[in-house]
Amino acid sequence: MNPSDASPEYRSKVATQVFILPGMGGDHLMYPDPWPGLPGAVLLDWPAYREEDSLEAMAVSVIEAADIPDGAVVIGSSLGGMVACEIARLRKLRGLVLLGSAEQPGEVSRLLRVLHPLADYTPFEFLQAASGKLPHDLTQMFARSEAPFIRAMCRAIFRWPGFSAPGPVPLRIHGRHDHIIPPPDDPDLLLDGGHLIAMTHARECVGFLQGWLPSCPS
Repeated sequence: MNPSDASPEYRSKVATQVFILPGMGGDHLMYPDPWPGLPGAVLLDWPAYREEDSLEAMAVSVIEAADIPDGAVVIGSSLGGMVACEIARLRKLRGLVLLGSAEQPGEVSRLLRVLHPLADYTPFEFLQAASGKLPHDLTQMFARSEAPFIRAMCRAIFRWPGFSAPGPVPLRIHGRHDHIIPPPDDPDLLLDGGHLIAMTHARECVGFLQGWLPSCPS
C-alpha cells in the first residue's frame, strides 16, 4: 500500500505525529518518496547551530524547534537516531526508531572512533564547497550544512554515554553492508544496503513502518 493511499481508518489507528530527523550533514531531503506520505510524518531539518556541544543539548534544540510533544514517535538516521535517543529521555515517546544508527557510541566503526579527534582539523568548508558542485542530493545537503555543527557533533558522539531512557525499546532498521555503524546482532529489519538506507531503501523502510505504527504501544 502506498502511504498516500492509506485509509482514514488506518490513519486513525496511527493518530500521532512522527518526527523524522536526518543524519549529520543531511536535511529533510534524506527522506524521498514515499517518506512524506507516512501517516503523521514531519520531516525535520537540523535547527540553526547555537554552539550545542552534546547530543543532549542538540536534542533540547530539536524539541524546541519542532515542538515535539509527549506521545510522539521519533525516527532518526545515523546522528539523528542518537539525538532521537536523547529526545526519548526528555519526552515520553510512543515510539523510537533508529535507521542505521546506534544506541551506544561503541557501535560506531572502530576506524571512525580512531579518527574522530581529527574533526577540529578537517577543512569542512573546503569539502563543502567541493561537494556542492556535484549534482547529487547527498553532496548538496552536505554543502548546505554548518561546518561548526559537524565538528561539534563529531566530538559529541564519542562523549555520549549512550541510550538509557526508560521509554520505548528502539526499533532498529539497518543495512547489512553499513560500514559506518555496523548492524547490531538482532535488528528488527535488516536490508541489503549500506549506511544510507533511508534514501536507498526508502520504500522498504516505509512499508515496514506502516505495519508497525498502528501496533506501536501508546
